[in-house]
This record gives sequence, structure tokens and C-alpha cells, in this order.
Amino acid sequence: MKKIILPILIILLLGCKKKNDNVPDAQAISLKEFSFDNDNNSKLMFQDGESMALLTAESRRYDIGKVLRVKAIDETTIEVANFAPVDIEDATILLTIAGSSKQIKLFKVKKIRAHGMQRIKYPFIDGSSKFVDTDDVEIDLSPYKGAGLAVDKVNFDFTGETELIRKLKKLAKLHWKIKYTDFDVNDNTTDNWKENIEAKDVRRFSGLIINLAYLIQANETKTAYLAEPIIGNDGLSPLTIAQKEIAFQKMIAIPQFNCGVVVNVSGLGGGSTFGVANHVLNDYLSKDVCFIAIHEISHMIGYNHDSTMTYPKDGKGAVEACTRIYKQMLANNEFPIKKAGYYKQSDL
Repeated sequence: MKKIILPILIILLLGCKKKNDNVPDAQAISLKEFSFDNDNNSKLMFQDGESMALLTAESRRYDIGKVLRVKAIDETTIEVANFAPVDIEDATILLTIAGSSKQIKLFKVKKIRAHGMQRIKYPFIDGSSKFVDTDDVEIDLSPYKGAGLAVDKVNFDFTGETELIRKLKKLAKLHWKIKYTDFDVNDNTTDNWKENIEAKDVRRFSGLIINLAYLIQANETKTAYLAEPIIGNDGLSPLTIAQKEIAFQKMIAIPQFNCGVVVNVSGLGGGSTFGVANHVLNDYLSKDVCFIAIHEISHMIGYNHDSTMTYPKDGKGAVEACTRIYKQMLANNEFPIKKAGYYKQSDL
């Protein structure tokens, strides 16, 4: 019996050893760590004095699910940017190369300051070519050391375990692309658009849009929305559960938010246009501004003023349902962007 058992044990031990040979020692492969937290290692976006062209530039467009945005500038250079008005700490940047479904842990961000940005070389250009994927399997990027990676062959994401990162990652449920816009291009003083948006407007808008996205993605918001009596565009017919499901999904799937600042009115919305007044930008961290925001978002998905998607009737409607959850989140300090963490207190 011993003669039989001993060979089996040896085979099992060798098999285990062979399996573990491909799993790198965490100490052997360590990610390079960057900080973008001061004027020596980063620049700031959306600062007073920036030109209108830069404030509204295409390069400043970002996905709401990638508030910590990494993009390829050329084959060897990437840009890291934080589109939130709060610092983000302890993030891991993930790289996906076309043709592979594996996400590679590229580097760590110890801290990136609010609205900070910096361009760096890929870590493998001048450093080690050994990395691991999200399953901790070793990846060798040495084939890219010389020529780098084609800009159209890479995609980036971020991850992390802090409370803020966990909340920001939830925004990936939404399809929104965010761009700040000056709608008053002809300096028309008779319309309802602010003549020239300012850096301060954009800074505050960046926090508002994150918190709104967090509200929309929340299960409790959808639950309240589906339970609420809502009237359609004819002003008479209640929406069915299925119709409300479709409407809510349309909010999640809005492809583009062109964000601007209005005057004379509290908001304007329709298509990709999303405009709110300065009092909304000023109050969103401390007061209920949900009614105005949901009103305009409802216009963006095709609802008019006869529908209780935009104006409530007898205390019932989409804006009422969403406002209840907004107030609850505000009272419980649940939103990702909080007054205490906002980096320019002079904006508030």
C-alpha cells in the first residue's frame, strides 16, 4: 500500500508545483506607482483664466464611467486625468490591448489631485516589461518596448477599493459622455444662455454631473421611479411598468451630455443639451436641485410639459420619485462628491 501511495503523493506535489510556476510572486512583479498631486508632477484643468476654447475642447470630453480617464496620446505616451473635483487615491490603471480580453494592471496612482492631469510614458518603455493581469497571471510586454502600442489598439480603465472609487465605478452603468459647452457662441444677449461660461462653472458642473449619475444608477432610484404613477405626453395616460422601464433605460443610455449654463431660467434640456442655472451649480452639494435636473433629463429623452416626467401632478411624477431619493442620499452623505471633499471651497 505504501508503495502505491508514495508515487501518487509525488505526482500530486509535482503537479501543484507546475501549476503555481506560472503565478508570479507578488514581490517579484510590483507595479510602478505615480503621484499627480502637486505642481511639480501634474497640471490642473478647468482653472480660472483658461480660454473658452480649452474649457470646451474636445480633448476634455470624458465618459461618466471613467472619471479617472487614461488615454493614449501616441504610441509611447499616455495622459492621466481626473475629471472629478475631489482627489482620487489608491487607484490601479488597467490596460486592454486589442485582440485580448485580458486587463493588464499597468500602474498604480497613489494620488491624483482634483482636476489634475499629466502625461507620462508607458511604464514598460523605460522600465520593467513584466506585468500581471487581473487574474495575477504574468504578462510580458517586452514586444512593445521599442515601438510602443498603436493608439487605436488600446483601452484603459481603473479600479480600486476605496469608498470613492467603488462609487465612481458604479457610474459605468451609464452611457453618458460629458462635454462642457458654450451655447452662446454669437454672444446673443436675448437668449437664455450665459454669454461666456467660466472655469468655475465647469468645476461645479463636474461634481453635479457625477452626483446625478450616481442617483440614476442606484437601485433605489429605479425602484421608486417604477412604483411612481407617471403620466405620458398626452397628459392623460398613465405609463405602464414596461413603459417606465423603457423611459428609465433611456436615461441610463443617453449618449451625450452637452453641459451649459443658463440664465433667466433654471434649466434647458433636449436632445444632447443639458443646461442648468448657476443657482443649481451653487446648491447641489447642500440643497435639493433634483427637480430641475430630472426635469431637463426627461426632456432629453423625449417628454414634454404635459407629462409628469417633467412636472408633477397631485404630488406624483418622475421628478417627485427621484427627488425623494436625492434628498435621502444628501441627508445620508452618500454622494461621491461631498462638500467637505470639494477641492475649491471658494467655489461653494
